[in-house]
Amino acid sequence: MKHLKNRLRSHAYIALLCLIGLSGNSHALAGDGAQLISVSITNGTSVMPRTVFTQTWTMKNTGTTTWSPTYNGYTMNIVGEDSLGAVPPVAKTFASHTLSTIIGSGASIAPGGQATFTMNFITPETSGAVTDIFQLNNSSSVFFGPTNALQVVVMSAGSTNQYDRARAVSYANNYSGYVNSDGYFWTNGSSYGTFTPLSIAPSSGLGDDCAHFVSCCIGSEPHVRGGGLKIASRVPPTYGEPGAAHLVDTTLIAPGYAVEVFSLNDMEPGDLIGWNWEGDTNVADLDHVTLYLGNGLLAAHSASCQDVSADSWYQDSESLAVRHLIHIIDAPAITSFMAGKNLVLTWGTNWTGYTLYSATNLGTGAIWTKSTKSPVVVGQLNRMTNSVSPGAIFYRLAMP
Repeated sequence: MKHLKNRLRSHAYIALLCLIGLSGNSHALAGDGAQLISVSITNGTSVMPRTVFTQTWTMKNTGTTTWSPTYNGYTMNIVGEDSLGAVPPVAKTFASHTLSTIIGSGASIAPGGQATFTMNFITPETSGAVTDIFQLNNSSSVFFGPTNALQVVVMSAGSTNQYDRARAVSYANNYSGYVNSDGYFWTNGSSYGTFTPLSIAPSSGLGDDCAHFVSCCIGSEPHVRGGGLKIASRVPPTYGEPGAAHLVDTTLIAPGYAVEVFSLNDMEPGDLIGWNWEGDTNVADLDHVTLYLGNGLLAAHSASCQDVSADSWYQDSESLAVRHLIHIIDAPAITSFMAGKNLVLTWGTNWTGYTLYSATNLGTGAIWTKSTKSPVVVGQLNRMTNSVSPGAIFYRLAMP
């Protein structure tokens, strides 16, 4: 099993990379060696926001030891923190919070042979260069071989301020086994303790700190932003919502920020999975909530579960477990209809802080102009009436 020491924290990241570069494989097993042969995504590749892509590393075994193919064997592990919403393709069968991926073929790799390691990624909303670093890790949990940087350039697509699924997954990857960025941990259902952020999460019963963790993943915790939703801090100074049922049913579903779906095919990375342990099917009676990472995997506090199966992890251990799949709506949707010669646009009042913008084209260099008018509230809808002018015009909602 991978140990906590594999996770290098950001405050020592630069120094450790320099040390790795100077020391090479001196701390690995004497027979371990590796060479990077090729990658599927080269550094500097431009990618649009909210894009899922796959990186494949082909590595040659230049040592004298055989690489075993399981998560307890030879893996490709992240060095430092994740910024690209990384999700491995295969679930782990044990509690872990090490972000890693296994040999793709599922076979052992003898000296001189080649292995492929694959990981999925999600580009964030913010444009610019984003980098994750990976390196091979042996069966004794020691890094060896070259460090492999994956850097993509997220293209500018305008300010959408949509739910940032990449940041939600990255937060889960970085904090699943550690105290959240606000420095608090709910040690039981009614109280919390103060700890150092990124210190090892306290060991306690299943479900403790679950909603607080998920709130930080999907929300806007002031120290480290997650997905960007505005989750109210119901029990300050802790960020977000400490109760699983309250977070899912009251904070997200009731005001229209999320809906329950009934297949993992309808889920996206950054969505939620809630659980009831007594066989109760009411979504308002949840006992536990987890973050869905994609590829059928999930992450949670306080059992430090990361990259475990959403189909078997809890079902195998809880005979009465009832699962609820919660899809977060990325942004308010605009509906439109004609009223005489005017175009009427509407969107729900549950979405606060959004402003209407318009542009004459959808190109990457399009200029989006903020509307000077304010919507009129009609029932549960914001309503704005616009005159129709010649030529194409496109509308979208964004936070100022």
